[in-house]
Amino acid sequence: MYPETFELLLSIVGPHIEKQYCIRDPISSRTRLLICLRYLASGDSMTSISYSFRVAVCTVSKIISETCEELWNTLQKLVFPDVKEENWLKIANNFAIKWNFPHCIGAIDGKHVQIQSPPHSGSTFYNYKGHHSINLLAVCDADYCFTLVDIGAEGRQSDGGIFSNSIFGQRFENKDLNLPEPKSIEISGPAIPFVLVADEAFALTNYMMRPYPRSKHLNRQKKVFNYRLSRARRVIESAFGILAAKWRIYRRAIIASVSTAEKIIQATVCLHNFIILNENKLSNHYRRYTHVTTEDQIVNGALQENTRPFVLRNKDNSAYQIRNYFATYFENAGALPWQWEKVLQNDF
Repeated sequence: MYPETFELLLSIVGPHIEKQYCIRDPISSRTRLLICLRYLASGDSMTSISYSFRVAVCTVSKIISETCEELWNTLQKLVFPDVKEENWLKIANNFAIKWNFPHCIGAIDGKHVQIQSPPHSGSTFYNYKGHHSINLLAVCDADYCFTLVDIGAEGRQSDGGIFSNSIFGQRFENKDLNLPEPKSIEISGPAIPFVLVADEAFALTNYMMRPYPRSKHLNRQKKVFNYRLSRARRVIESAFGILAAKWRIYRRAIIASVSTAEKIIQATVCLHNFIILNENKLSNHYRRYTHVTTEDQIVNGALQENTRPFVLRNKDNSAYQIRNYFATYFENAGALPWQWEKVLQNDF
């Protein structure tokens, strides 16, 4: 984080964490924010933080909880895009340009955040990885920014189950997110809805694409689709990787109550977006938080005429037909020069 970014953050959050003078001078908002950021970024214990700032452990604990809560309350309106059609179209355009997946409005996945076993919780938070956790379910855009999040589900739940029960999952199902109307991807093509890209943990629907089931009998067209979807979906995996690398609180179990752990996750998600949005104003050379990989190859995403037109028929099977259309498009008009080599080198 650049010093200028910290000062901007302090100007936004500072007034909300400033304490009034009572008997003695309070800890300044600058120090309170520094304590919180140090804890989140270093992953050190609260005891270690208390030694560094010469503040009692109980005070450090209270500062972290209060500051994380205010970071969420003040930043979420600034760093998460409104669910407006123009914002979805902008995200879809970026996915088409950067990751060559048209009509994609986000990549979705879940992350288990390890916590200490809550008292009297039994196996409620125990996940398949063998530890206690709460789940961070998130959708991100083409620039690794989170756009929708659901935080706090028990670790024993599956990603698909969490999505179905989440607020934004229900809004997707009820068509309450102002998604753009289906449009044709190519000239004279059928109207295709805007979709999320996901892995096998999620159900195939009209608004969510998942890979074809992997088997030895997949034809080349389906393997190409799986590669192209995997390439677009890796953005959310990279976003989680950046989050865990920059905020080392994720490197170990969070020693706190479930409610405080949720506040910590909320704060880091907001800070993640806040830093990216500010660094996106800079050239790639000056970006410290994210970087461009060699896989970020940009190909002209203009609409092209397909040599094999595709027609959607049965509405009951529309999700499968939409996936089949994408597969046909990726093999023909939407093909990438390097996709054939990738399919041969890897098992998709």
